[in-house]
Amino acid sequence: MTDLMTRWRWMPVALVAGVAAIAAYAYGFEASSLQDRLVRHVLASIVQVLAPLVAGVGCLAATRVYAAGDRERGVWSICAIATATWAVGRAIFAFQQWWGGTAVPYPSAADAFFAGAYVLLAAALAIEVRLVLPMLERTLRLALTGLGLIGWYAGFLYVLEPILGSAATPAQKLLALFYPTVAVFLVPAGLAPALGFRGGASAYVWLTVALAAVCLAAASLGYAFLTWYGLYSDVHSVNALWVAGFMLLGIGGFWQRAVQEEV
Repeated sequence: MTDLMTRWRWMPVALVAGVAAIAAYAYGFEASSLQDRLVRHVLASIVQVLAPLVAGVGCLAATRVYAAGDRERGVWSICAIATATWAVGRAIFAFQQWWGGTAVPYPSAADAFFAGAYVLLAAALAIEVRLVLPMLERTLRLALTGLGLIGWYAGFLYVLEPILGSAATPAQKLLALFYPTVAVFLVPAGLAPALGFRGGASAYVWLTVALAAVCLAAASLGYAFLTWYGLYSDVHSVNALWVAGFMLLGIGGFWQRAVQEEV
C-alpha cells in the first residue's frame, strides 16, 4: 500500500514534467533544419492534445476524494469533461491542419468543442462561486467584478475592437469576442473561492485555478490577435499559454486531492 501511495504521489510530477518538456522543445527555440522544424510542428500538435488530457487526469483525481453527489465532486467532474472536450477540439484542429490542408482552421468544427469547453469551465466555476459568495465581503465581490470588467475592457480595447470593426466574417467576430470574454471572467471566478477559503489549504488550490484562467485568457486574446493579422502558427509561443493554463488546472486538481487526503 505504501509503494502504491508513493507511485501515486510521483505520477502528477511525472505527467506535468513530461508535458512541460515537450512544450519546451516545441515552443522554446527556433529550429535550424527542416527536420527540426517538422519535429517541432508534430510535437506542438501532440502537446496541445496531451495538456488538456493531463489536466483532466488531475481533475478526475480530485473527484475521487468526494462522495457521489458531493458538490465539489460535481465541480471537478465538469472540469474534467471540459478538458476532454478541449482535447477533442485540438485533435480536430490538428487533423484539419495536417490532413485537411488548412494552415489555420479558424473558424472550424474544432471551435464547437473549444466553445463547449469554455462553457463547461464557466459552469463549474459558477457552482463553486455560488457556494463561496456569501463568505466574501461586499468590497471583495465588487473588486472581483471590477477585475473582470477591467480585464475584459483592456482586451477589447487593444485586441477585439479592431477585429469587430473590420470586415471579418460574423463567425470570426463572434468567436473573437466569445473566447477572451469567457476566459477573462474565469479569473475572478477562480479567485472567489481562493478568497472565500483564505487561511485554508484549498485557497491555494483555487489560486492555481485562477492562474490557469489567466493563461487561458491571455492565450485566447493572443490567438484572436494573431489569427486576424495572419501571424499565428502552431509553434508560436502563444500556444505555450494554453499548455500552461491546462497544466495549472491539472495541478489544482492533483493538489485538491492531496489536501483532502490530509484532512
